[in-house]
Amino acid sequence: MYDILVNLAIVPGLAFLYYIYTLDKIEKEPPELLMKLVGFGAICCFPAVLLEFIAGGILDQFLYSGTVEYAFFEALLGVALMEEGCKLFVLKKLTWTHPKFNYRFDAILYAVCVSMGFAILENIMYVLDGGIETAVGRAFTSIPGHGVFAIFMGIYYGQAKEYLHRMDRKVKDRSLKLALFIPTVLHGFYDFCLLTEDDMMVVVFFIFILALYAHAFFKVRKMSREDHRIYY
Repeated sequence: MYDILVNLAIVPGLAFLYYIYTLDKIEKEPPELLMKLVGFGAICCFPAVLLEFIAGGILDQFLYSGTVEYAFFEALLGVALMEEGCKLFVLKKLTWTHPKFNYRFDAILYAVCVSMGFAILENIMYVLDGGIETAVGRAFTSIPGHGVFAIFMGIYYGQAKEYLHRMDRKVKDRSLKLALFIPTVLHGFYDFCLLTEDDMMVVVFFIFILALYAHAFFKVRKMSREDHRIYY
């Protein structure tokens, strides 16, 4: 039973990653780099949990647990910002100056590798605790959620790298900020809908993720078709 649960926790993340990998059509990335990104993405779960714990302690000093305000700040700053910030830190540390980071779509693939490493380890812990029902639910929510947040992170991260080589520091810096801001807002709203434990917000949650997943699906395929070199 343990093996089954672990496989159910791992397979959705690998499937998402493989799909994004197939969209990288011009120049395939080194397998060792991709595996390294997945591995460090998993490792960054641990500092993210520590930061979430610290953020939760700070929130407890200013807000009452169980309120809508607490849920909002917990989702946005206590969870989303910490997790997406750790992912972006790993992504930039491992790829920003890498010689193989020479196409726009590379940024999306790299970001998804980090995010799937994070999501798979997180998923294993949740599935081992919650069982098959948790595995099935998270396969359609949390795993693609992390993947979609990574797609948007990768879009702006790649834009930042391109404008670095265009010698436009202003756009580069703004793009790097958006590489953190956009995934954090999306992730924060995703978590907020669930943390409120309100029936109406659950409906909003499913409408939100369906619209978000559809938008990301068409966006990432468009980025794949229009992939180009960052520098020559």
